[in-house]
Amino acid sequence: MPAQRPRLTITGPLLRGSGQLHIVGQREVLTISDHDGVVHRLLGLADGTRDRPEILAELTIDYPLLGQSEVDEALLELEQAGLIEDCMPRGRIASSRRPWSAGHELTVLSSL
Repeated sequence: MPAQRPRLTITGPLLRGSGQLHIVGQREVLTISDHDGVVHRLLGLADGTRDRPEILAELTIDYPLLGQSEVDEALLELEQAGLIEDCMPRGRIASSRRPWSAGHELTVLSSL
């Protein structure tokens, strides 16, 4: 199950261009195909203040054909890549995650 209150793990910029999203980390840049901008919007909403249904509600304003299962799959893939974590209440220690690498190919929401 993907993070309940997803939050982006990096603080670098998200850059869009030529149908791609470039996620800038400290030492690497990860590129994801994002022709319609849905991944960029998803990551922008993943700030830890919204749960998955709230993210879907925001996304379906611009992407009405998007379903919860697609958002869940995308969040899970992003979480497994180390780009998303579950926003945890203050005072709890988060488990260490394997950091993402530029060699990891993501197919996030590629069916749209």
